[in-house]
Amino acid sequence: MDPRADAAALVADRYPDARWALLAGSVLDPGSRTAGSDLDIVVCVPDDAVGHRDATRWRGWPAELFVNTEAGHRWFVAQETARRKPTLARMIATGVPIVGEAHVLGLKAECQAVLEAGPGPASDTALEDARYGVTDLLDDLAYARDGGEADVVRSVLWERVGHLALAAAGRWDGGGKWLLRELRAWDLGYAARWVAARHDDQTMVAVARATLDAAGGPLFEGYLRQAPVVDELSATSTPPSEVVRRAARAILLDDEGRLVVIKRTVRGRAPYWVTPGGGVEPEDASVEDALHRELYEELGATARIVRQVFLTSQPKDTGISVQHYFLARVVSMDLALRSGPEFQEPVRGTYDVEHVDLRDNAALAGIDLVPAALKAFIRTNRDALLADAGAS
Repeated sequence: MDPRADAAALVADRYPDARWALLAGSVLDPGSRTAGSDLDIVVCVPDDAVGHRDATRWRGWPAELFVNTEAGHRWFVAQETARRKPTLARMIATGVPIVGEAHVLGLKAECQAVLEAGPGPASDTALEDARYGVTDLLDDLAYARDGGEADVVRSVLWERVGHLALAAAGRWDGGGKWLLRELRAWDLGYAARWVAARHDDQTMVAVARATLDAAGGPLFEGYLRQAPVVDELSATSTPPSEVVRRAARAILLDDEGRLVVIKRTVRGRAPYWVTPGGGVEPEDASVEDALHRELYEELGATARIVRQVFLTSQPKDTGISVQHYFLARVVSMDLALRSGPEFQEPVRGTYDVEHVDLRDNAALAGIDLVPAALKAFIRTNRDALLADAGAS
């Protein structure tokens, strides 16, 4: 089997509009490839697509796809590297382009530079937390009376010691097999001693104490963490990002107290449901005007807007995208009048209108309404929403 050709075929089948795609991981190295190696594929989709992670099988390969917009990929790279675990950055930097090579070269170079620069020294707070955790676990192991508890403590201690060693050395961290790989990349001798300590308490304690000494020594007495004061949170929090996009959406109820939703079916992911609405355009006089326009385009509907009841945001480009959710009541609806641009572009998938009875506890629970926070809000406040909309 040819992993590159098979990965390219998978992307072409499921993401024909991909801007670029990379194949990464050990499957690229015939010497490291095993019967269980999977296709790790990073896919960049257009800006209006929904990012997701997908596990599937393709032509006999297990495959994992990491799908997002370029802004979404950059956000995850920043989040992971801030946690000292450059998983996505490494996949992008070392991956082989299989679609749109010219479009990914800049991001590959950025990620390679991130890897080479390293995470820098761990903060004093992070090191103290790690030293305290290892010190406390050493005591738990020394005085354990229950064999099962001792096994659990031994396992946790062993892993924490590896993380502490990398933090103290200012190295990238890793999870699972990547913890050992990062230790070997830093110090082969230490990695061998750490592996040998896994099932031998005497070696475990020796490696743990040596690692603690290198990180500043054991820490128990004097370890102190101050809980945040609520009044201080706003003063110490990061200033809000610039809003670069707004969208208006409706928690739209009909005369029978049913929630009007749109079932989205897109190639490459399981069906999901959204509330009607869309982006605020420059010609819209207000967010509410944008909602009226979107309802007519997507549903051929007019509605009475009650009030805004919910708000979400997410990173987008250099700022944030804000979604305004309004409680609304259907006045009229004729699907034959739908005219939005999404209905003219088959690559976007299908948009099926469905009605969910809010009085039926299982109905809303049974659909994947996104975002999840909106679903939780509606389930929690169902009775109030029905009453406010005059549909109770």
